[in-house]
Amino acid sequence: MNNKAKQTVNAEELKLINKYARKELTADDVYTFSVVLCDNDADRDFEYFTRDTLVKLAEMYVGVTGIYDHDAKTENQVARIYACKVEDIPEKTTKYGEMYSRLTAKAYIPVCDSSRELIDMLDSGIKKEVSVGCCIGKCECSVCGADMRKNACGHQKGEIYGGDVCLGVLKDPTDAYEWSFIAVPAQRNAGVIKSFYQTNDDSVSREEYTKLKQYTKELEKRADEGERYKSYLRLEVVKSGITARIGIDGKLLESMVKGLNIDELLKLKESFDRKTCEHLPIRPQTYKEENVLSHRANEGFAI
Repeated sequence: MNNKAKQTVNAEELKLINKYARKELTADDVYTFSVVLCDNDADRDFEYFTRDTLVKLAEMYVGVTGIYDHDAKTENQVARIYACKVEDIPEKTTKYGEMYSRLTAKAYIPVCDSSRELIDMLDSGIKKEVSVGCCIGKCECSVCGADMRKNACGHQKGEIYGGDVCLGVLKDPTDAYEWSFIAVPAQRNAGVIKSFYQTNDDSVSREEYTKLKQYTKELEKRADEGERYKSYLRLEVVKSGITARIGIDGKLLESMVKGLNIDELLKLKESFDRKTCEHLPIRPQTYKEENVLSHRANEGFAI
């Protein structure tokens, strides 16, 4: 294990960690890391936590165990949170225009033979993405304010109403029972993070941090443009499918193409367009007229 990679554990943190230990642990006994559990931006399920929800979850997640793949088996327990707080990042905004906030936790793993593989996976960036398991009292429709779990308000998450995407606003948390290492979390920004302003020799300078931040913003911009293009392409594929008369209802087709990537969408559209050409041959508008005029000229008609 590379000891330089782990974060420095001070006396105050050890005190917090030892609340959960049966024996007195030292800095050499534990490996600690920081992790973003969730944030207040829209996730892949078109839902988001409010900042107030994050604040309540911060209290609930202290002491909660980390597992694998939301599988609550004893052998899957691998880490535990000993501190948790909400971080506000004023220079960043969510997709719906609010200040970006995230729930950041500090967790520890005991250093032993059985944990060395996980520690190496964390240091190498392979084990990174996480997802939270919690109970939410209310999922409020961003369009009309109705509780989407209790009232059928008619609005669908991810659909556009009046120019705005309908989202489920997650409020009133009642329990935070686990967090998991998984491959693809609903929250795009959830995962293990580095602490940039450490005092050891491995820290990143402010100049490097600024460059990384600018680069990240550019990547986020490109990702957003890619998402917008994919949304446009989905609509085009649905239109092509309807024109091709494939016998599938437009709503059903829209649902079917939702999970496809750009390459798959382009191939599907190309296939639909080919089918369209079978019953709607694409010819110039003047095609028949030109043939008629040519025929009349050959027959000696006045043109």
